[in-house]
Amino acid sequence: MPANDSSQPAPYPTITRILRQARRRVDPRDIPGAAAALGSRNRTGLTQNEVAHLLGVSAKWYRNLELGKPLSYSKGLLEGVRRILALTEGEWETVWQLTHGRPVPNADQESVTVDGRQVPPPPVRRFVETQRWPAYLCDHRWDLLLYNRAASSNFPWMLYGTNVAVWTLTYPEARTQLIRWEDDWATPMIAQLRLHAELWSNDVGLQSIIRTVQADPVARRLWNSPAVPAVSHPGVTETRKLYLPRQGTKEFEVSLLTMKVDDMPSHRIVIAIPSHEAGPSRS
Repeated sequence: MPANDSSQPAPYPTITRILRQARRRVDPRDIPGAAAALGSRNRTGLTQNEVAHLLGVSAKWYRNLELGKPLSYSKGLLEGVRRILALTEGEWETVWQLTHGRPVPNADQESVTVDGRQVPPPPVRRFVETQRWPAYLCDHRWDLLLYNRAASSNFPWMLYGTNVAVWTLTYPEARTQLIRWEDDWATPMIAQLRLHAELWSNDVGLQSIIRTVQADPVARRLWNSPAVPAVSHPGVTETRKLYLPRQGTKEFEVSLLTMKVDDMPSHRIVIAIPSHEAGPSRS
C-alpha cells in the first residue's frame, strides 16, 4: 500500500470549486451597475471582495461561504450568489444542498395559492411580448406573471421569478442598478406597498411580502418614515435613471408607463420607456 504523501495539499471542498469557477467565468459587464460600483474592465472574473460588495455582505462572510465553512447562510444570500455568479441549475442545487443539507425546496410548495385570474389571457400575453421596450405584467403583490425578452435582457433578475417589490426594496443588485435608489425607486415603491397593504389587508401572500421587506433594515426605515408620499405612484412624465447590462457607467433615463386591463383590475402592465431613443434594449 503506498504511503500517504502529506506534502500534497488537501483538495478544496466542492462548494469552493464551484464558486471559484463561477467567479472566474462571470463577466462583470453583464451585471447592471457593476462598472459604476467596481470600476470598468475588459476582462472576466470577480474577486471575493467584489462578490461580497455586490451581495451587500462582508468579505469575510462571503469568504466563509466559498471555503465551505458550516455556518447559517440565508436563502436570500445564496440566491444572490446564484444570480450574481450565474450558477447553472446543477451548481445551484449542489451549493444549496451542501449548505442546507437538503434538496432545494420545490418552488410550487412554497408559493401561495392564487386564483385563476393570474393566468394572463392570450391578448395580454401577446401585448406584453410584442412591446419594443421592456414590459412586464404583475399582480397586486408585485409577483411577476409575464415579461418580454427586452425586460429579461435588461433586468436579469426577472429570469428567477423574483417579486418586483422584494427585488426593488431588499436586493443589493437593485441598489447597484437603480440610480438614486432610495429617493427615485425605493420610496415610491414603499408608498405603493403601504397602500396595497391597506387595500388587501387580508391577503396572506401580500402580508408575507411585506414581512420580507420589513426584515431589511433600510427598507424598514423607509416604511416607517413619515416622509413617505401619499401619492402611491409617480406620474408617467417623471423620469428615473438606471444602469443596463453591457453599458458600463452610462446612465439611462426612463419613464415607467403603467396600465390596467379591465378584465384584470388588480393587475398592472409596466413598460419602461426611454426618455431618449437610445434607451433600454428592445430585444
